[in-house]
Amino acid sequence: MGHDQLFKALLEKFFRDFLELFFPKVAERLDFGTFVFLDKELFADLLQGPTREVDVVARLETHEGEPEIVLVHVEVQSRPERDFARRMFEYSALLWLRDRAPIFPVVLYLQGGEGLTDEEYQLTLFGRELFPFRYASVGLARLRAEEYVEMGPLGATLARLMGRRKDADPVVLEADMQRRVAESGLDDLRKFLLLDVIETYSKLSEEERARDSSVWSRERSIEPCRK
Repeated sequence: MGHDQLFKALLEKFFRDFLELFFPKVAERLDFGTFVFLDKELFADLLQGPTREVDVVARLETHEGEPEIVLVHVEVQSRPERDFARRMFEYSALLWLRDRAPIFPVVLYLQGGEGLTDEEYQLTLFGRELFPFRYASVGLARLRAEEYVEMGPLGATLARLMGRRKDADPVVLEADMQRRVAESGLDDLRKFLLLDVIETYSKLSEEERARDSSVWSRERSIEPCRK
């Protein structure tokens, strides 16, 4: 499975967890009982019919007042690209034309990015700003693994792509990620998907991998004693 496909599958299985992890205030306002994934294909030219495909888009209602339908759109990017902001703008414009609902757009950067922030695309004419388009950005590399490894199985998994303290032992940290996923109580399919991400993006040497296995085994053997 390619990197994009791996993370698309991850987002589809852990969509709510992703929003609660990085955008808890947004997640609180959404009624996940109304949650449904939508068709990813968008017609870029309504006359000619060429299509574009977004990564993940879902339709939900809000909790507040009279429930309002909103869309949540997440794109997965290996790293920032110069023309990406324009592409996000076009995706949102096409989603609006198709579904006529407000959109919460997000990009997830597997490398690079600026942590949790907003990015912007400005449409201008004759030196005047017509309107700005903003979308949320999650740059995993700028977030701290030690913080997120304690924030549920998805946080422990994505910590693999985050930065760590220079004095942190990568072997102990990765063993902690694996242990938290293995003991999460999730079904086997979801555990496998999370552990696959940790393994795919592991940067441990062969020697460190051997030590990782022994550390994890030791942790599992002494866990009953802790309880």
